[in-house]
Amino acid sequence: MYGKLQDATLKSGERVELGVLLGPDQSELAQQVRTLLGHKGRIWIWQIEQSLGKQFKDAQSRFYIAVRNGQPLANVMTVEAFGIGIFGHVYTRPEERRKGLSDKLIGCLMGDFRTRGGKALYLGTGFDSPAYRIYARHGFKSIEPQSGDMTWFAQTQEAFEKQVFATSATRHEALSFEHWPTLPALAMMRHPARVRVATMGILGPVSSEGLSLPVLMAMNQDADNKKWEGGRAQVAVSDKSGAPAAIACLMPEPHFPMQVDVLDVFCALGFEGELQPLVERLRLATERTVICYADSFWPAKQEALRALRFNKAALLPRYLRAHEQTQDVELWIR
Repeated sequence: MYGKLQDATLKSGERVELGVLLGPDQSELAQQVRTLLGHKGRIWIWQIEQSLGKQFKDAQSRFYIAVRNGQPLANVMTVEAFGIGIFGHVYTRPEERRKGLSDKLIGCLMGDFRTRGGKALYLGTGFDSPAYRIYARHGFKSIEPQSGDMTWFAQTQEAFEKQVFATSATRHEALSFEHWPTLPALAMMRHPARVRVATMGILGPVSSEGLSLPVLMAMNQDADNKKWEGGRAQVAVSDKSGAPAAIACLMPEPHFPMQVDVLDVFCALGFEGELQPLVERLRLATERTVICYADSFWPAKQEALRALRFNKAALLPRYLRAHEQTQDVELWIR
């Protein structure tokens, strides 16, 4: 469903209409948005199709577009749930650039997000790039110094995380696209551990936006084919906030995929008790070696691994020893 939000005057003096297309939508305009973003890679085409093609219980997709004569000229997207969302797909047709279209659209989006009571948005871009500077003007900040992963909070990050990760009962679910917009809140939270979901490439507070999509795609395909009982990733979702407070992910080890699996477990502080039941839902294969990385200064995770019959190894594999992120990382084996 499309709705007009406002008119805008560009630097060129041209007038355009700014509006928002809510997914799911199979209209001609939605197809034009698909075409506008058709240059995106495979995982993003899949994500766009999920956003425009399916109805979800909590997640909702919004494609903010600039329209002239019924044609979309530029796009900015959010996918949101519970006031938390991913901000992305900022794109303007080449012939329409340098007119301020993206800036107008982002301003429109941020105003609408605030009006609707939005709490947090997450994005990834190149540090200090032209896009980075535009986002900074609209209130986004680097999650860490020199980082292109950026956040926007209606209040402060501390206040937001205190609310979202407050002590709560949880429900355990297979990771799905429903969790995609809220997963960055966990992946990018302030936390002493650097090793978060190594199988997805989440080391330190970085956006899970693109890093989680290959896993979500694979799980979606496996669910259709009924290959993986229990899925490749499980999350504990807070009953209070609706956001994942813990995650367990199992993937084949890239160097020895026929023999070894890598397990990742990560959670907000206070939710360590969720790790063991999440791993049990993954049903680790007894005939395969399973390894897990753990920060040496997070004893609660180490206790969870011991309960799962993991033992600490003496050394990291040779190919990991020189990696700057592994200086305080221990290898655990089951």
